[in-house]
Amino acid sequence: MTRGTWSILASELHTGWQTGAAYDGVEAVLQVIDGSWNAVLMDIRMSRLDGIGTLRIIRRLAPQLPGILFTGQASQGDIIESARQGAFTCLLKPINNDKLLKIIKQALPRAA
Repeated sequence: MTRGTWSILASELHTGWQTGAAYDGVEAVLQVIDGSWNAVLMDIRMSRLDGIGTLRIIRRLAPQLPGILFTGQASQGDIIESARQGAFTCLLKPINNDKLLKIIKQALPRAA
């Protein structure tokens, strides 16, 4: 999803959350290093560094930070590996906004 998509989603859900976006896994890791985030949402399929590899690094940098992964091309192996790497959950696309909001709210206490 693009930066604009996340901003629109946060606005539609009336959360007041600030959102950011990274265009690949390397940028996501750099944002975690440079910023203060409450959760990370990312696709399993990303360029340069996939979502599972990105989550593996993020969990070392910020073990309390919940990672929510999503994919449109889930293999059972990807879902199992995302759980092994500490993902809060792995969602299948398309993602229902209400379901996503509920999952984010469940994940946030983990970041506290």
